Parts: sequence; C-alpha cells; structure tokens
Amino acid sequence: MNLRSAEEIAAIERSGVVVAAALEAAEAAVVAGVSTAELDALVRATIVAHGAEPSFLGYPHAAGGPAFPASSCISVNNEVVHGIPGVRVLNAGDVVKIDVGARFAGWCADAAVTVRVPANTNHALDAHAADALVISNATIDAFIADAWQTLHVGISAMQPGMRWSEVAGRMQRFAVSRGHGMVDGWHGHGVGRSVHEAPQAPSTVSAGLREYRDFTLLPGMVLAIEPIVVMGAQGVIDDSGCLIPVPVSVAADRWTVAVAPGLVAAHVEHTIAVTRSGPRILTRRTGVRAGIALNDCNGGSSRLLG
Repeated sequence: MNLRSAEEIAAIERSGVVVAAALEAAEAAVVAGVSTAELDALVRATIVAHGAEPSFLGYPHAAGGPAFPASSCISVNNEVVHGIPGVRVLNAGDVVKIDVGARFAGWCADAAVTVRVPANTNHALDAHAADALVISNATIDAFIADAWQTLHVGISAMQPGMRWSEVAGRMQRFAVSRGHGMVDGWHGHGVGRSVHEAPQAPSTVSAGLREYRDFTLLPGMVLAIEPIVVMGAQGVIDDSGCLIPVPVSVAADRWTVAVAPGLVAAHVEHTIAVTRSGPRILTRRTGVRAGIALNDCNGGSSRLLG
C-alpha cells in the first residue's frame, strides 16, 4: 500500500473537488421524470468541464465481462452498486445511489451519495413492480441519514495506529444498532494513481479481514470508505463479532448488484486521507443537498459530512 506525501494528497484532493462537483450537479438534477442516462451525461459533462476524465468509463470487468459503459454508477431502490445508467426514468420517492470517480492530472478520487427523489406524498418504491413497497418520505430520509452516520462513525475512527478491523467494527455496530443490515463483498479501497488500489477496506468485519487482510492505519494512507446499508433487513453480528451480510445477486448485465426486492439500499462514500492529526475528507461537497448535519463523535459539535 502507498503512503502519500502532503503534495500528493493535495493532488488527490483536487480530483476530489471534481468528483464533488459532479455529484452536486447530479443531485440537483434528481427529480421525477429524469432518466439515469441523463444523470450520467451530466456527470460526464461536469467532469470533462473541469479538465478531468471519468474513472469508471471503460473500467474492465473483474471476471472478463464487458467493460463498464458509463461515467457513473447509478443504482435505484434495492440495487446496491454498479448500476448501469440507461433509459430507466426515476419516480418520486425512489432511492438513488450515484457513485462517481474522476482522474485529474494523473490522480483519482471516488465518492458516492444516496438521495431520495423529491416527493410531496409517500410513494411506492419500484412502482411498477408487483411487490411495490410504500415507505414514508420521513422513514427514507432517516434511513439515508443513518447511512451517512455509519460513514461518519468510520471516518471519525480513522486515526493513525487504528486497526482497520476496529474501524469496520464501529461502522457495522452502528448500522445494526439502527436496525439495518449491511452488504459485504464490495469494499472500500485505496485511491491514488488508480481509482482502486490496495488495500481493501471493508465496512464490515469478517473472519477473512481478521485473519489475513487487516492493517494498521498510517499517516499518508488515502482510502475510499463506502458502507452499504440495507433497510428492511435486520443486521446480525455473530458471537465472534463478524457481521452476517445481507445476500445479494448480480444482474444479467454482469455489473448491477442488488438485494432482494422489497429491501432498500443506501451507499455513501468519501475519499479520506489519514494524517498525523486524523482523517481529512478529500471529496467534501458544499451544495444545498450536500449531506446531513451530524454530531461529531468526539465533541458533539454539528458539521456537514457530505
């Protein structure tokens, strides 16, 4: 794994500014009637306008499938990650995950948000499905806030000398305490010259993490942290402290990952630098819908995490 200099972290943060701008542009356009392809086109245009390039476009499939065909991953409702933008039109009340990576001047950053399509009344998620599920706007908003807080708990723990298994353990304990499940198998990761670098940084604890993938946080590490939280599936932590993950399936397109119909997933992510004084968010957004005001774990002050 790489330890980055202050100058290299600043370069990654400049890419983070591009990612944040693309996410803000896409969030502002999340309304009923817009297609996921239109959102992706906006993401790509924003990245290119900043003199950068999308990291996901043409990304090779790990198992030899087709390369990823879009500039962003857009996943809706029970879809978890890696949704391919297309003709799908968003409905009021849908829960939309937007994941963006960009490369600027040779350095990458990666972040994701989850937003609810604005609605004046409660709506059925997957309104065209036979098992359409009606969830109140307030319940969805509280769930998304829980996902952001799960990420915040992890970021706050990213102090030099901390073992990664402890960071992941804190995230999973918070999510489970809020009545949610979590997905395993799609992990956080190092970020730098490539959008995906070593080490893997899961948001849940498994026997594999403890036995051979754990690591100690050091100043100069840059990691993308991305918990995936599931509403409608109560999380369970076994006697060994490992999470029993929510099952997922992969669509015929070989990219889109989903939990069972009737469940709802949230995916949030930031690129974080570990510094001698603690964690530093490199993909922070500033827009109106940029995040949730959260209580700092160490001091109780309110800050905007997004």
